[in-house]
Amino acid sequence: MTEAPAATRDQPLIAIDVVPVSFTTADGLRVATARRAYAPFAGREALPGVLLGAAERLVDGARRALRTKTGIEAAAVRHLAQVGAFDGPSRDPRDAAISIAFLAVVAPGVDAPSAVWNPVGGAEPGLPFDHDTIVRTAVDQLRTRLWRDVALTRALLGEVFATSAAAHLHTALHGTAPDAGNLNRALRTNPALVRTDAAPTSTGRGGRPPATWTWVD
Repeated sequence: MTEAPAATRDQPLIAIDVVPVSFTTADGLRVATARRAYAPFAGREALPGVLLGAAERLVDGARRALRTKTGIEAAAVRHLAQVGAFDGPSRDPRDAAISIAFLAVVAPGVDAPSAVWNPVGGAEPGLPFDHDTIVRTAVDQLRTRLWRDVALTRALLGEVFATSAAAHLHTALHGTAPDAGNLNRALRTNPALVRTDAAPTSTGRGGRPPATWTWVD
């Protein structure tokens, strides 16, 4: 008996969108966008994104999006992690598309000629596609994973950081300053940290802080 041919199915496109973030005490927590060169939404700021190639891995697509849309090279990315999948029939006016979103922690001060950096919450809402939702989800993950995810927190604060930098990062994510006593206690009792006399590398300010910390390898 001859089997009937399989029905042709329309498959959604797979897009890769990246939320690049960077932190210093001078500039705070910032998110990068890039100006779109082509329709739809030509001329508007959007997250760097690409369509996934047929044989391309997700992380390679994320690195390609950063490189081609913002000029951020892989060496400048301290941490790269998936945020989640985003779908919906109207998220892309060209065709049905599923976005696999990534969070990229970028080293401060990198040369990224096409990146536009804005403070978290400081940019006007209304990014095209569903990029506002992707940014909110990424920042929510930063908020809940801070300190629990050592690799992520280390990427944000740098190899050596001051207590004041940890306080600034908490404020940027939560909107309120942490209790100083609770913060110092949390730093002292964190098994991933040790107090050091080294100068901080990513505070964005001069002067010697009252306490600095580094990570236990």
